Amino acid sequence: MHHESSIEFYKRDGFAVVRGLWSKAEISTIDTEVRHYLERKIPDARPGDFIYEDNPEKSLRCAFRLQVHSDYFRSLMQESRIVKLVEQVCGGAVVADSAMLINKAPLSSYEFPLHQDNAYQFWSPPDAVAVTLALDESSAESGAIVCLAGSHTGEIRPHRPSGVLGASRGLVAVPRVDEFPEVTLFLNPGDVSFHHVNVIHRTGPNRTRHPRRNLGFAYHATASVRDEQAVVDYERALKAFLQTAAPTRT
Repeated sequence: MHHESSIEFYKRDGFAVVRGLWSKAEISTIDTEVRHYLERKIPDARPGDFIYEDNPEKSLRCAFRLQVHSDYFRSLMQESRIVKLVEQVCGGAVVADSAMLINKAPLSSYEFPLHQDNAYQFWSPPDAVAVTLALDESSAESGAIVCLAGSHTGEIRPHRPSGVLGASRGLVAVPRVDEFPEVTLFLNPGDVSFHHVNVIHRTGPNRTRHPRRNLGFAYHATASVRDEQAVVDYERALKAFLQTAAPTRT
């Protein structure tokens, strides 16, 4: 998909995919950096920076705030190939907020329920974008992102705690399929998807014997303002949940 048409898809649907933005060689380099990052001991990691599966292997599910602990991922988050696209969909300058790793280990059963990112990011106006860089093949079988086309044009719907580590909130009521049709974002390594913070989306389980890893980057327009008190309240509730629910790695 050409960049110009992907912008039009984004404006219409609230999401789009750009193919082959990173080469195979570049993805191999990123993969090496991810492995080195996960092998490090990070002394200033805070609760919730790393979330693991409650299984015998204690498989990694999510690694948040990569940009805080790594110059490499902070630089990757600010890479012009991504930033220029985000600036186009936001209509101007943007700020890079965070970098994360989302991993669905082989045969992992967890699902991220339908939700809107701005239910916990609190941007107003909601000119903010989540970018996903695929490190592995992402398909319906491996738990790809599924977006509800056109759902970004509405307000934030009521959410409640999901009980799912790594995806703290989910919709109270599921929209009708005829209102917003589901679209699965099939990605190959090096492909990039980006979605609006108000778009409703989910992911399914990984039914394959291969990992499905994505790097995620968050951005907001310079004109957008975050409700900081709402952020504080949300993070307090999330911390309490993590202390009681998150398995630790030994």
